[in-house]
Amino acid sequence: MFGKLRIKIGKYYYKKEQSRTERHCQMTNLKDAKRIGILYTLDNVPDYDRISKFVSQLQVEHKEVKALGFVKNKLLIERFLPKLSFDFFSNRDLTWFYKPMHTRVKDFIEKEFDLLIDLSLHDNFTLKYISGLSKALCRVGKFSETNAEYYDLMIDLKPSMTTDDYIGHVQHYLTVIKTNAKRIS
Repeated sequence: MFGKLRIKIGKYYYKKEQSRTERHCQMTNLKDAKRIGILYTLDNVPDYDRISKFVSQLQVEHKEVKALGFVKNKLLIERFLPKLSFDFFSNRDLTWFYKPMHTRVKDFIEKEFDLLIDLSLHDNFTLKYISGLSKALCRVGKFSETNAEYYDLMIDLKPSMTTDDYIGHVQHYLTVIKTNAKRIS
Protein backbone atom coordinates (compact mmCIF):
# COMPACT_ATOMS: atom_id res chain seq x y z
CA MET A 1 0.00 0.00 0.00
CA PHE A 2 2.70 2.49 0.96
CA GLY A 3 4.70 1.52 -2.13
CA LYS A 4 1.89 2.62 -4.46
CA LEU A 5 1.48 5.90 -2.57
CA ARG A 6 5.21 6.54 -2.72
CA ILE A 7 5.26 5.91 -6.48
CA LYS A 8 2.24 8.17 -6.97
CA ILE A 9 4.04 10.99 -5.15
CA GLY A 10 7.19 10.19 -7.15
CA LYS A 11 5.25 10.48 -10.41
CA TYR A 12 3.92 13.86 -9.30
CA TYR A 13 7.47 15.15 -8.73
CA TYR A 14 8.68 13.51 -11.94
CA LYS A 15 6.00 15.29 -14.00
CA LYS A 16 6.84 18.57 -12.29
CA GLU A 17 10.54 18.19 -13.17
CA GLN A 18 9.81 16.96 -16.67
CA SER A 19 7.66 20.01 -17.44
CA ARG A 20 10.69 22.22 -16.71
CA THR A 21 13.02 20.35 -19.06
CA GLU A 22 13.32 20.80 -22.78
CA ARG A 23 14.44 17.89 -24.89
CA HIS A 24 14.62 17.15 -28.59
CA CYS A 25 14.17 13.52 -29.61
CA GLN A 26 16.33 12.21 -32.41
CA MET A 27 16.23 8.55 -33.35
CA THR A 28 19.65 7.03 -33.78
CA ASN A 29 21.05 3.58 -34.30
CA LEU A 30 23.98 1.74 -32.73
CA LYS A 31 26.22 2.43 -35.71
CA ASP A 32 25.82 6.22 -35.51
CA ALA A 33 25.67 6.58 -31.72
CA LYS A 34 28.91 7.80 -30.19
CA ARG A 35 27.80 8.25 -26.55
CA ILE A 36 25.64 5.55 -24.99
CA GLY A 37 24.14 5.38 -21.51
CA ILE A 38 23.08 2.04 -20.05
CA LEU A 39 20.66 1.73 -17.13
CA TYR A 40 20.02 -1.57 -15.38
CA THR A 41 19.03 -3.23 -12.15
CA LEU A 42 21.81 -5.30 -10.64
CA ASP A 43 20.15 -8.30 -9.04
CA ASN A 44 22.84 -10.90 -9.53
CA VAL A 45 26.38 -11.47 -10.75
CA PRO A 46 25.49 -13.28 -14.04
CA ASP A 47 23.36 -10.30 -15.19
CA TYR A 48 26.21 -7.95 -14.33
CA ASP A 49 28.57 -10.11 -16.40
CA ARG A 50 26.16 -10.03 -19.39
CA ILE A 51 25.79 -6.25 -19.19
CA SER A 52 29.53 -5.84 -18.74
CA LYS A 53 30.10 -7.92 -21.89
CA PHE A 54 27.62 -5.71 -23.82
CA VAL A 55 29.36 -2.54 -22.59
CA SER A 56 32.77 -3.96 -23.58
CA GLN A 57 31.43 -4.85 -27.03
CA LEU A 58 30.22 -1.27 -27.53
CA GLN A 59 33.56 0.11 -26.34
CA VAL A 60 35.43 -2.09 -28.83
CA GLU A 61 33.32 -0.32 -31.48
CA HIS A 62 34.76 2.99 -30.15
CA LYS A 63 31.62 4.08 -28.32
CA GLU A 64 31.79 6.13 -25.14
CA VAL A 65 29.66 4.11 -22.72
CA LYS A 66 28.52 4.91 -19.20
CA ALA A 67 26.56 2.28 -17.27
CA LEU A 68 24.51 3.11 -14.19
CA GLY A 69 23.21 0.24 -12.11
CA PHE A 70 20.58 0.24 -9.39
CA VAL A 71 21.63 -2.18 -6.66
CA LYS A 72 19.15 -3.38 -4.07
CA ASN A 73 21.88 -5.13 -2.08
CA LYS A 74 24.53 -2.60 -1.01
CA LEU A 75 27.11 -5.38 -0.60
CA LEU A 76 27.10 -5.97 -4.37
CA ILE A 77 28.27 -2.38 -5.00
CA GLU A 78 31.54 -2.97 -3.16
CA ARG A 79 32.26 -6.02 -5.30
CA PHE A 80 32.09 -4.12 -8.60
CA LEU A 81 33.84 -0.81 -7.83
CA PRO A 82 36.96 -1.28 -9.98
CA LYS A 83 35.30 -0.76 -13.42
CA LEU A 84 35.62 2.76 -14.80
CA SER A 85 32.54 2.77 -17.04
CA PHE A 86 30.21 1.61 -14.26
CA ASP A 87 28.56 3.59 -11.50
CA PHE A 88 26.07 2.29 -8.98
CA PHE A 89 23.44 3.62 -6.61
CA SER A 90 21.21 1.92 -4.07
CA ASN A 91 18.06 2.43 -2.01
CA ARG A 92 20.10 4.63 0.34
CA ASP A 93 20.41 7.14 -2.53
CA LEU A 94 16.64 7.52 -2.99
CA THR A 95 14.12 9.83 -1.37
CA TRP A 96 11.04 8.41 0.29
CA PHE A 97 9.19 8.62 -3.06
CA TYR A 98 11.97 6.84 -5.03
CA LYS A 99 13.59 9.94 -6.55
CA PRO A 100 17.33 9.33 -7.00
CA MET A 101 19.45 11.92 -5.22
CA HIS A 102 23.04 10.73 -5.71
CA THR A 103 25.45 13.00 -7.62
CA ARG A 104 26.32 10.14 -9.99
CA VAL A 105 22.67 9.85 -10.97
CA LYS A 106 22.31 13.59 -11.52
CA ASP A 107 25.43 13.59 -13.69
CA PHE A 108 24.03 10.64 -15.68
CA ILE A 109 20.75 12.48 -16.28
CA GLU A 110 22.58 15.60 -17.45
CA LYS A 111 24.89 13.74 -19.85
CA GLU A 112 23.87 14.21 -23.47
CA PHE A 113 23.90 10.62 -24.69
CA ASP A 114 23.04 9.77 -28.28
CA LEU A 115 21.31 6.65 -26.91
CA LEU A 116 20.05 5.75 -23.47
CA ILE A 117 19.19 2.07 -23.05
CA ASP A 118 17.29 0.83 -19.99
CA LEU A 119 18.10 -2.88 -19.73
CA SER A 120 15.94 -3.60 -16.68
CA LEU A 121 13.63 -6.54 -17.26
CA HIS A 122 11.14 -5.53 -14.56
CA ASP A 123 9.42 -2.23 -13.90
CA ASN A 124 11.52 0.04 -11.76
CA PHE A 125 10.11 3.52 -11.20
CA THR A 126 13.51 4.94 -10.24
CA LEU A 127 15.08 3.87 -13.55
CA LYS A 128 12.09 5.21 -15.47
CA TYR A 129 12.48 8.48 -13.56
CA ILE A 130 16.10 8.70 -14.69
CA SER A 131 15.21 7.76 -18.28
CA GLY A 132 12.36 10.23 -18.49
CA LEU A 133 14.50 13.15 -17.33
CA SER A 134 17.60 12.16 -19.29
CA LYS A 135 18.93 14.59 -21.86
CA ALA A 136 19.63 11.64 -24.18
CA LEU A 137 18.59 12.14 -27.79
CA CYS A 138 16.96 8.71 -27.96
CA ARG A 139 15.73 6.66 -24.98
CA VAL A 140 15.09 2.93 -25.30
CA GLY A 141 13.28 0.71 -22.79
CA LYS A 142 10.85 -2.10 -22.33
CA PHE A 143 7.36 -1.86 -23.81
CA SER A 144 4.42 -1.01 -21.61
CA GLU A 145 1.39 1.21 -22.23
CA THR A 146 2.53 3.42 -19.36
CA ASN A 147 6.17 3.68 -20.48
CA ALA A 148 5.56 5.93 -23.51
CA GLU A 149 6.37 9.04 -21.49
CA TYR A 150 9.78 7.64 -20.51
CA TYR A 151 11.05 6.05 -23.74
CA ASP A 152 11.15 6.97 -27.43
CA LEU A 153 11.58 3.38 -28.59
CA MET A 154 10.11 0.46 -26.66
CA ILE A 155 10.88 -3.21 -27.08
CA ASP A 156 8.26 -5.79 -26.18
CA LEU A 157 9.58 -8.34 -23.70
CA LYS A 158 8.15 -11.78 -23.27
CA PRO A 159 7.89 -13.03 -19.66
CA SER A 160 10.47 -15.75 -20.27
CA MET A 161 13.11 -13.38 -21.69
CA THR A 162 16.53 -13.23 -20.10
CA THR A 163 18.93 -10.31 -20.02
CA ASP A 164 20.81 -11.92 -22.94
CA ASP A 165 17.59 -12.12 -24.98
CA TYR A 166 16.75 -8.50 -24.23
CA ILE A 167 20.24 -7.29 -25.17
CA GLY A 168 19.95 -9.27 -28.41
CA HIS A 169 16.63 -7.58 -29.23
CA VAL A 170 18.06 -4.15 -28.39
CA GLN A 171 21.04 -4.77 -30.67
CA HIS A 172 18.81 -6.03 -33.48
CA TYR A 173 16.34 -3.13 -33.44
CA LEU A 174 19.00 -0.48 -32.90
CA THR A 175 20.94 -1.87 -35.85
CA VAL A 176 18.05 -1.84 -38.34
CA ILE A 177 16.51 1.49 -37.32
CA LYS A 178 17.06 4.38 -39.70
CA THR A 179 18.67 7.47 -38.18
CA ASN A 180 16.31 9.90 -39.89
CA ALA A 181 13.23 8.29 -38.36
CA LYS A 182 10.96 10.52 -36.29
CA ARG A 183 9.25 9.67 -33.03
CA ILE A 184 5.65 8.68 -33.52
CA SER A 185 3.49 10.08 -30.75
